[in-house]
Amino acid sequence: MRIIKKNKKILTIILTMICILSCMNISTSYANIVENFNFKNITIEDGLSQSTVKTIYQDSKGYIWIGTDDGLNRYNGYEFKHYNHDEYNKNSIANDYICDIAEDKNGYIWVSTTNGLSRIDTDKDEIKNYYSEKDNGNLLDSNIWRILYTREGKLIVFCINGVNLYDEEKDTFNSIMSKENQLQSQYIYSVKEDSNGHIWVGTNKGLIELDKYLNLVKHYKDTIGNFAVYNVYDDSKGSLWVCTLGNGLFRINLNDKTIKNYKNSTSEFSISSDNIRDAINDSNGKLWIATDKGICAFDYETEKFKSYSKKAYERNTLIDNSVICLFKDKSGLIWIGTSKGISTFNPNTNFLHFKSDPYDYNSLSGDSIYGIHKDDDNLLWMGTSEQGVNIMDGQEIKYLNTENSNLISNTIYDITGYKDKVFIGTNNGLSVLVKDSENYTITNYTTKEGLPSNIITCLFVDSKGCLFIGTNNGLVVLDSNNKLIDITYILDDMEVTDKFIGSIYEDSKGNYYIGCFLGGGLIKFNPNTKEYKIYKNIKNNEMSISNDCIIFINEDLNGNVLVGTGYGLNILDVKKDTFKRYTEKDGLTNNTIYGILVDDNNNIWMSTNGGIFKLCTKENTFENFTIIDGLQSNEFNGRACFKDSNNGYMYFGGINGFNVFNPDNIEVSKFKPKVILDSVEVNGVNKKDISNTKLKYNEKNIKISFFTDDYTKTTKYYYKLDGLSNDWNETKNNSIEFANLSEGDYTLRIKAKTQHGVVGEESIVKFTIKPHFLKSKLAMCLYLLLIVVWLIRNQYRVDKLDRLVNEKTVDLRYQMDKNKELFKKVLTLEQNKNNYFINLSHELRTPLNVLTSINQLIKNLCQKEVFITPEKLSYYMDIMDRNTSRLLNLINNLIDNSKIENNSYVLTKKDEDIVYLVEETVLDMKDYIEEKGIELIFDTDVEEKTVRCDKTEIERCIINLVGNAVKFTSEGGLIEVTIKDLDDKVKISVKDSGIGISEENKRLIFDRFNQVVDKSAELKGGSGLGLTISKQLITLHGGDIYVESEVGVGSEFIIILPVNND
Repeated sequence: MRIIKKNKKILTIILTMICILSCMNISTSYANIVENFNFKNITIEDGLSQSTVKTIYQDSKGYIWIGTDDGLNRYNGYEFKHYNHDEYNKNSIANDYICDIAEDKNGYIWVSTTNGLSRIDTDKDEIKNYYSEKDNGNLLDSNIWRILYTREGKLIVFCINGVNLYDEEKDTFNSIMSKENQLQSQYIYSVKEDSNGHIWVGTNKGLIELDKYLNLVKHYKDTIGNFAVYNVYDDSKGSLWVCTLGNGLFRINLNDKTIKNYKNSTSEFSISSDNIRDAINDSNGKLWIATDKGICAFDYETEKFKSYSKKAYERNTLIDNSVICLFKDKSGLIWIGTSKGISTFNPNTNFLHFKSDPYDYNSLSGDSIYGIHKDDDNLLWMGTSEQGVNIMDGQEIKYLNTENSNLISNTIYDITGYKDKVFIGTNNGLSVLVKDSENYTITNYTTKEGLPSNIITCLFVDSKGCLFIGTNNGLVVLDSNNKLIDITYILDDMEVTDKFIGSIYEDSKGNYYIGCFLGGGLIKFNPNTKEYKIYKNIKNNEMSISNDCIIFINEDLNGNVLVGTGYGLNILDVKKDTFKRYTEKDGLTNNTIYGILVDDNNNIWMSTNGGIFKLCTKENTFENFTIIDGLQSNEFNGRACFKDSNNGYMYFGGINGFNVFNPDNIEVSKFKPKVILDSVEVNGVNKKDISNTKLKYNEKNIKISFFTDDYTKTTKYYYKLDGLSNDWNETKNNSIEFANLSEGDYTLRIKAKTQHGVVGEESIVKFTIKPHFLKSKLAMCLYLLLIVVWLIRNQYRVDKLDRLVNEKTVDLRYQMDKNKELFKKVLTLEQNKNNYFINLSHELRTPLNVLTSINQLIKNLCQKEVFITPEKLSYYMDIMDRNTSRLLNLINNLIDNSKIENNSYVLTKKDEDIVYLVEETVLDMKDYIEEKGIELIFDTDVEEKTVRCDKTEIERCIINLVGNAVKFTSEGGLIEVTIKDLDDKVKISVKDSGIGISEENKRLIFDRFNQVVDKSAELKGGSGLGLTISKQLITLHGGDIYVESEVGVGSEFIIILPVNND
């Protein structure tokens, strides 16, 4: 151990002054130390169309509209949509120089420019422009400066030559005020409606107050003067703030109309400039003022101003001091429009931020803070990475470094203390500062004094006042007698090879915990029993420690040990000896835990690379705080945290200074983010919206872009697609893509969650992907119908087939029966043919035999020389003549039948008296008939009837019919021949009382092979061709022949001849 007294006098003076000041102010107050805000900037490089931002507005959907000197911008937090004038495009705005923006009850966005007024329908993406022409807007002038949409729903436009009121029904404007009567200036900078409904008009020549009917109430020349009034703001607290160019800020009491003027002065609490362009209240009621030298915050109680301006040497500073407009969005974020772009910041923070300012003597010496400790004298000690130690007493900051003290190094890794001692760990050893009345000494320890390494990684004072010193190569203890004891051997005994000590802690039960930084895990050691346990990560065991890289150790109010690792927070339940893990999947945005503090409600606060997290142990939920909430940065440093046990305040240091806050005063924003659908792409084609839309079967690739009205950009998105999955999915992007979706009904649910854990309402998109027609419900119905039809048809076909089979069977049976009948008929026909040919043979043979016999007889008589008498010879010759005629007649019938069947038979038709012809023919046969003992009767109902016919063939037919009747009529029978006149026809009937014809033989009677066969036919003579030839001859005459007969009664053959049959 060695004590260095170099520069001891300087150190004594510093600490004495700090001690005196700290006794004067022991509360946590930093009034004289400048608080800082972090600004997020948006410039032309981020997509802004132009840097000079004249006006900012948020519409009802959540879009931010930004008017510049070169076009209108619509911003959703991720990308810009530009609106510019294009003379060749009717769907473009009137001019690129934007003056004002407003929204009406219909959701139309109205944009005033220096050359016309534009109305934007955001749903249809259509723009309509209004100008001074009577049929194109009827404005007093196209140079529009301001727009006012009143509480009563009136749209009033202030142009350079007067005021216009919008007529929604006629979609045009009417003049209601001109510059000649009440407006004393044509240059109108601002128009605002106050809480009483009065309208305040700021011009380049002062302020004018109008009532809601636009009647002049007052001109404030005498109080505000002829200075240009750039803006007017009603703070809803009874005050109207008037921003002037050159005459400062005015406050008008709306109740008693008293006026107070705030102007720049030499006081540090005065407004920073007299050129004021805007004013606005934040969510906590604090008034913010825009000037040409930055922005100011106004304290209503003290009426003091606090200025914030651009600092060129800083990150996250105001983008430009020339501030033109201010705007507060729905989440409470303040938007600052300047000449170089936009700055945004969150004014609603209870995190105090202090950092280095090279132009402020009363600021930190460096921004990167390592090690924080507050001693018993209420002095706050903070180490920096290169600038030594900062000592704060609440009023001012003093510095301790190698140049003004015996501090061993300016690179500080950790600071802690005990009673009158402050222990400072550096990269070059340990410095122990001891306060003794007005004498202060610094004792330095290095490897020469027994440290295993000069690089001090962590410091911890246990309940006995012993200092545990962790290095990158082992562990030592500085006891109360200032003696160094190397206890690295304990690690050797435990066979722990990792000697890089990340953290040391003693719990409320007296157990010591040593955290090894390079993978050695967590070591628990009981100094009384000498028992120890090493906790290391066990793969696939969720109840083991999550990571073996130990960074920080602490304890909660329930005695659970809190372990910060390189992979999340671990809470060791000492009773169960198991860990509960918290990582990014549980709500953290970063897994590296640098510091852990526990508030008086047992909530756990952690510093990470993603801001500060609060684990609400009762609800088991996380709240996240980032640079937007006022943190020095999202990145913090290890070993840079401290809790003041007197008041509960917490300190966290990082790469850009440190934050101090009372955890009881940290209220998270209850703002619920709304998810707004921005655009939809279906198969790469933009669509405005697909809500309640039925997409085609091949429109399966869908990309949906969205945003939230929380522009802090710390929002997380969760989505679920009902119909595809029942699980919520997190996305870090503001778009979701679904590829190759199947057909069906889908419901997309998207919700946003703020960094503070507030979840907004779900935004829902319902859509349907129709199936291919072949898979559609209609197709299914058709398929079902076809199946039913097919089944019915199939059944019908089966039934039909059965019927056909049955019919075929029946038909087959019928055919078989018919064939049997036909076979019988064929047999009968063959028999008839045989009989016919037999008869025919007999018919031929008989006359031939007769002729042969007579010829033989004559020959024999001649041989015997027997004399034949003439009578005998005549007798023989008569016999030969009759048989020869018979034979000739038979042969002629055969020849004629063949001719008729071959259509080669020719009739010779002439007009004949049919009565005479039939009568003569019958009478010629009378003797022959009567010889047979048969009675013949001829009768006619007409004396004369001319018929065109072949006389010979008709005679032949009559002879055949009468001869046939004679043949089958017995002796004593009767034959009647009658003729009847049927006008154009003649009926000839031959009726006998013969054997008759059966019904089955009637249709065969005229068939030569199927005629009625009489056993005595051969005896009676006849070939059977007579009736056949008669039928054929009557047919050739165009007539008809048929028979009516009854067996045993007789037959009647009837001929019907047409009178004229050519």
